[in-house]
Amino acid sequence: MALSPLHDDCDSDHENDLAVVRAKRRITALEQELDTLKASNKRIKPTDSNIHKGRAIRRLVSLFDGLEDLIAENDRREDLLEALNSPDQLVTTQDEDRTFNAFSELICYLPWLKKKLSSDNDELDTILKELRKGADSARGDDTANLKHAVISWLTEYFHPVDPPLRTTIKDNRGFVHDSTGMLLCPVEYIWTLNSTKAKIRDRDPEFLVTAYSWPTFLYENYTFDSGNIEKGLFRSAILVKAFKHLFTSLSSAKEVGDGHGAGVISASRHRSTESDAIARSHVAHIIGMKTVTSRSIAYTACQLRFSLSNINSWRSVDGDFDYYTFYNNIVDFFDVVPGVDALARIKELLKWWNRKVFGKTRAIPLNSVQLEKFSVPRMSSQRAVHEGGSP
Repeated sequence: MALSPLHDDCDSDHENDLAVVRAKRRITALEQELDTLKASNKRIKPTDSNIHKGRAIRRLVSLFDGLEDLIAENDRREDLLEALNSPDQLVTTQDEDRTFNAFSELICYLPWLKKKLSSDNDELDTILKELRKGADSARGDDTANLKHAVISWLTEYFHPVDPPLRTTIKDNRGFVHDSTGMLLCPVEYIWTLNSTKAKIRDRDPEFLVTAYSWPTFLYENYTFDSGNIEKGLFRSAILVKAFKHLFTSLSSAKEVGDGHGAGVISASRHRSTESDAIARSHVAHIIGMKTVTSRSIAYTACQLRFSLSNINSWRSVDGDFDYYTFYNNIVDFFDVVPGVDALARIKELLKWWNRKVFGKTRAIPLNSVQLEKFSVPRMSSQRAVHEGGSP
């Protein structure tokens, strides 16, 4: 029996509908595949590399500031500068400058991070999380290691330590013990007086221990001159020993004497293949640290004070003492100077530190002014002047 034209039209319409449905299914499948590809690209796998790179952050950039805070301050400044006619119009506070300088240090040690700031939020959040994990892990490792090491130094410097201090327990450290109490005592107070010890332990309002006083352990020979407070500051043997313990090696810390500061990683001593390998494994080398900085000294001072205290778990506040303020006070001592004379003293102090920590083997970076004194760049200038004329 022959089919009617109407039936043919119905079959044709049905086939068209099926084709549309199949096309929609293919489109849906392609869209899902595209979404899957996008998701896989966004999913950043945790990398040990970023965690490892983050270990420099607490030590060299900022002990307390969060990475997001440093980035936010940089973003804020860039927004302000775009709205100003000149950078000279930018007005900032000392706290803002310190935070921005920390961001600059961050980019100095992790220059690749600056490009990542323009990445999508998911990728950047993952990177910052990994860096933060490495940073906090390094700080925790340093705290644990120094807790043990400081006892051997105290025994070396103040033998006999009575009563003996234990490496595993901190309860009898701090102002409870005479040796650690002397080192922690603010320089304004005379620790040898029994009345001073009693009032500090009792938290007498007239004998508070705050971050606005320099503790004795920061001074050379633990001696303070009230007429010249800066004299001997940040030149103590135990501070240099702690620095070398954290940034170079355990063995180099043992070289520090108990008199006028530190021994050095001497270039004159015999250097075997084994000692070269040890030098290459120094923390300073691993994290790319080439010079002693204000922030590395501040970090060491905070870690050393905590190891001398009787507080068992890391915290930013110990009674009336605020470690965040203490850290910032040290950074500002080096970075915020009133004039050229103070700047010259800071440069000399950092030169002293670099010699004590790295010895004579450290490569010293040269600025443009220093380079102009040497024959090669001077000759280049002379050749340019003589070009076209007689030499």
